[in-house]
Amino acid sequence: MLTYYLTLGLLSDASDEDIRSSYIRLVKKHTPEKDPERFRQITEAYEALKDKRERVKGKIFGGLTVRDYENALLTLAKAPEIRRRRVGLQELFEAEKKVEKGG
Repeated sequence: MLTYYLTLGLLSDASDEDIRSSYIRLVKKHTPEKDPERFRQITEAYEALKDKRERVKGKIFGGLTVRDYENALLTLAKAPEIRRRRVGLQELFEAEKKVEKGG
C-alpha cells in the first residue's frame, strides 16, 4: 500500500483531492504513448487509492486479498489435530537417561 503512495508522490495521510490531483498531474506527464510502464504503475496506484474504503482496507489487511485469507483458512482446516498425551513416569526416566548419555 505504501508503494502506491510513493508512486503518486504522496504521504500516507493524503486526502482524496490530493490523490486525484497527483494522479492527473502524473498521467499528463507520463502518457501511455511516451511511457506505458510508468503510466500503468500510476494508474494501478490510483485505482488502489482512489476509494477511501479501499485505502482503509489496504491499511488494515496490508494488501492481502480475500483469496489469501480463504487459502489460509483452508490450510488451517486441513491441518491435523494436535493431541496432547500424558507421558508416563517410565518415559520420563528413559528421556532423562538419553539426555545424560548425550543422544
